[in-house]
Amino acid sequence: MNPPRKVAILGGGGAMGHGIALACLQNSEVKVSIVSRRQETVDHGLSLIVDGRFGLARAVENGRLSEEQAADARSRLSGTTSHEEALEGADLVFESVPELVDVKHEVLRNAERMSRDGTVIATNTSSILIAELAAPLEDPSRLVGTHWFFPANILPLVEVARSAFVDTEALDSVLSYLRAIGKRPVVVKDSPGFFMTRFINNFLAEAIRLVELGIAGPAEIDEMVKTGLGWPMGVFELLDASSFEAFYHAQEYLHETCGERYAVPPLARQAFKAGYLGSAELKPGSRGGWYDFLGIDRTTEES
Repeated sequence: MNPPRKVAILGGGGAMGHGIALACLQNSEVKVSIVSRRQETVDHGLSLIVDGRFGLARAVENGRLSEEQAADARSRLSGTTSHEEALEGADLVFESVPELVDVKHEVLRNAERMSRDGTVIATNTSSILIAELAAPLEDPSRLVGTHWFFPANILPLVEVARSAFVDTEALDSVLSYLRAIGKRPVVVKDSPGFFMTRFINNFLAEAIRLVELGIAGPAEIDEMVKTGLGWPMGVFELLDASSFEAFYHAQEYLHETCGERYAVPPLARQAFKAGYLGSAELKPGSRGGWYDFLGIDRTTEES
């Protein structure tokens, strides 16, 4: 399969979607079209790609891109609320909408209907079975699982899940493109949460439970995992930056499919129901993240 010339990113205005767009724009010559249902979300995504924390302007400041390369990337970028417009001429589709089965089914069915025959569709799910997402498609062999990590244009790992339906050529084409843009794809068996979400969500959920118990606060926990474990972000910094909402929906799905050890901590349910979905900068409409919800400083207390 030839390298793609145009990539469509469904849900491209969100925290993960805009990072996938950046990964494609910065490391290949493709045209990228991001699409979201609301113009406000499209505009927000375009702004993050150009001027966000991990965007093109910051890459120029840090010396990762030249001004000319950033200008070229901007010239290949477009945004729309029309799935049909975004999918026209697309050779590869990345879907990155919320971790809700019904929402993903609707978007994936539209992507199949509006894209060219044989166009490979890759779903950025962190938890949902790829076979479950592929089941309503007329050609489920086109769907590949690609679990990216925040920030998607910086972190090299992409966990690639292969369902029993997937066509080997479709899988190989996604792996080839990911490697071409500097990613390190690792193929895993289709399973709820695959490896990484089942592994990391236990850490995140336990950290929330320890805050519930008063063992330590978010700032202390963030300091300990960064200083003691070498994490680039703290637990609660990560939840705020990469979308607590995504963690919440993934944990609910894991609880439903894998049992009680993945139960949503009560404090997490409180934060979610109160509208604290993560950083308002990355998640328009959110009331804020964990530090905002708990009304505390981001600095550790003196012992």
